[in-house]
Amino acid sequence: MPVQPNYDVAEIVQPGGRPLPADLEARIKTYFIKRDGVRLRVMLASAATDAPRGSIIFSPGRTEFIEKYFETTLDFIKRGFNVLIVDPRGQGLSDRVLPDKLKSYIDDFQTYADDLAFAVECFLPLLPKPHIAMGHSMGGTIVLKGILSGVLNPDAVICSAPMLGLFDLETPLMRGSIVALGIMGMDRKNLPFQKQRNGLPVPFNSNKLTTDKERYRIWASYFQTSPRLRVGPPTFGWIRAALRAMAQVNRNADKLQVPALLIGAGGDPIVDPASVEKFAEKCGGTYVVVPGALHELFLERDELRSQCFAAIDEFLETQKL
Repeated sequence: MPVQPNYDVAEIVQPGGRPLPADLEARIKTYFIKRDGVRLRVMLASAATDAPRGSIIFSPGRTEFIEKYFETTLDFIKRGFNVLIVDPRGQGLSDRVLPDKLKSYIDDFQTYADDLAFAVECFLPLLPKPHIAMGHSMGGTIVLKGILSGVLNPDAVICSAPMLGLFDLETPLMRGSIVALGIMGMDRKNLPFQKQRNGLPVPFNSNKLTTDKERYRIWASYFQTSPRLRVGPPTFGWIRAALRAMAQVNRNADKLQVPALLIGAGGDPIVDPASVEKFAEKCGGTYVVVPGALHELFLERDELRSQCFAAIDEFLETQKL
């Protein structure tokens, strides 16, 4: 980094003391910033060039953390981008929202978007333009909400499996039940019948995220060895906030004024790929689907992951970014 920011240095977690990838170690720094009394962990990675082509502003999905995206960060810095990633409040090493640190809760997705925008503002001198806002799953909803609300002003947006429609949770009966239970004071209670109750990953054979066994093993090892990173199932409050955010983003898709690439996972059992395609059509963006991929496109096996990056590369080239 050309300038050392005046923020507290944050820890990087590696299972079993595993070393960072050699190509990444000298190029990343992690910091703590504070917004409204909440401490947020931020990673900055510098491009593998003296003249960066721009900056990736990345928002992870629910339960996720900075270290999960080290491989993806390396892909982008080799492409000439600086990269900023923020642990969402309640996840990673950012402050947890509730006394029970495993509980996944947020009051409103705008809070996530405002946190991300605040991090961009804090590190703006180290984020050369153009800015490409990126988000995976929940992070896709966050960056789209941030753009539509005006707190983020990127030159383009790229979302992988953005949370725009959830299987099984958006039926009228389910929506009504969640709203009713929230009104009855259940917002901070965990959604029942969830497998990941203690924040530990399920066995690979029953996972809904990836078909790549090795990448899943590496991802799971963080939760298995670092209890601080664990996040349990969503609370009723988180689901209510998510449903509101998805409705707002979908309703205002035609107001998105920046070039957009929406990548769907063809075999996604969590986010309905049809919802991603519908949003792309409404906002005038580019839609690409990766057939056979499960939810975590950046953790998929090479032949599927490479299709995701091919779509990103083509979009950036088309947009001259």
